[in-house]
Amino acid sequence: MKYHIVTLGCPKNVVDSEGMDGLLSMQGHQAVASADEADVVIVNTCSFIAAARSETLSVLKELASRKQPHQRLIAAGCMAQSHPQEITAVQGVDATIGTQQWTQINALVSQLDQPVIPLTPGQTAVTIPLIPTSSNGRPTSYADWRTTQIRRTRHTPSAYLKISDGCNLRCAFCTIPSFKGDMRSKPVGAVLAEAQELVAQGTREIILVAQHLTDYGRDLGLKDGLAVLLDELCQVLPTDIWIRLMYAYPHGISERLITTMATHKQICHYLDMPLQHAHPATLRRMRRPPDTDRTLKLIAELRAAMPDIALRSTFIVGYPGETTAEFNALLEFLQTAQLDRVGAFRYSREPGTPAAELPDQVRPQVIERRWHELMRLQQQISFARNQRWIGRTLTVLIEGNGSADDGSQLSVGRSFRDAPEIDGQVFVWGHFPIGQIITVRITQAAEYDLWGEAVG
Repeated sequence: MKYHIVTLGCPKNVVDSEGMDGLLSMQGHQAVASADEADVVIVNTCSFIAAARSETLSVLKELASRKQPHQRLIAAGCMAQSHPQEITAVQGVDATIGTQQWTQINALVSQLDQPVIPLTPGQTAVTIPLIPTSSNGRPTSYADWRTTQIRRTRHTPSAYLKISDGCNLRCAFCTIPSFKGDMRSKPVGAVLAEAQELVAQGTREIILVAQHLTDYGRDLGLKDGLAVLLDELCQVLPTDIWIRLMYAYPHGISERLITTMATHKQICHYLDMPLQHAHPATLRRMRRPPDTDRTLKLIAELRAAMPDIALRSTFIVGYPGETTAEFNALLEFLQTAQLDRVGAFRYSREPGTPAAELPDQVRPQVIERRWHELMRLQQQISFARNQRWIGRTLTVLIEGNGSADDGSQLSVGRSFRDAPEIDGQVFVWGHFPIGQIITVRITQAAEYDLWGEAVG
């Protein structure tokens, strides 16, 4: 059977899609490049915020409208689990499988490998039963994704490695724990085996991802679990491999973790810390730690240990009750912290979350104005941070080739300062093989990207 997977949402979904791809391939099914060629089309859905769900439904409807009589359409992942009624209401969706059941994809495809009988009015799509839930609606057991080996059939210079799923935090604006459940860690040995296999396949950069990276190992009884895992990884991986950390909540960043990052050559001096806001009152309404002074102290400690570290964070603009003074405190924090990279979300009122019921919801026009003001400020900060690299050298992982407007050869890649897709890039004059790591002297800096020439 020929299959095609469409992935929506975050890097954690990318890992799950790669897992389904590997399982289907091992079963003898064939991946194809487009939905039109496939017998089975799988959409790994996203349910993060309303805009993500809207995109999911739009993609499903568009694919359903193009379905041929022999084709089947499966909705997998987060929205298939969090909003199954909305998914199965899309005419043309033949089956759903939840975010923690992707390891059962072969069983579902086998069920669908039957002569196509159109659904009659009142019938629903085939659904792999969701994990049993307790009285509060949260999952009571978990699928075996933690011990299912992720086999990549497509080899790229960078790869995501999911070390845990779910989250123990209960932020007032977030729906993820309601369908992902509490955090569950992948065993250290399984993470090491997956990382070693990636390197054997030619991966040069391994990006560790989770809902809450710095909580890793708590359920395994590990103290400073992320630092323990990094120490083990650096023992078994070559010294020229990059390890990047994403979604590291600040209150889990310990002195040992900072020392571990500063000590091992493989670990990129890069840290993504989702802070969400900087005013204590806003953070309390978010049900997040309100100690901004501690966060600034942590940033200072990170820079003292790794002076070149690139720090990234995300913030929510227009959270319920956000006053002008609270928003100005966020801008002041950005001025003080001088973060290298910043992403900002416009607050999305998610049904079922405590934040949706808060008074003083901020008007959309105000949210939009504040979002633009924050991004203008951060653009200036990012430009100044980039300017500091002119005349210095950076190690760059090449990811693509092309040419400039005048026909000159040009390669594009990323340095330790740049996570895939969300951060800037480094453009290098000349043509260099994809996957090669080269040294580049920076000659020009823009707000987000750098330009340079290869050295040697």
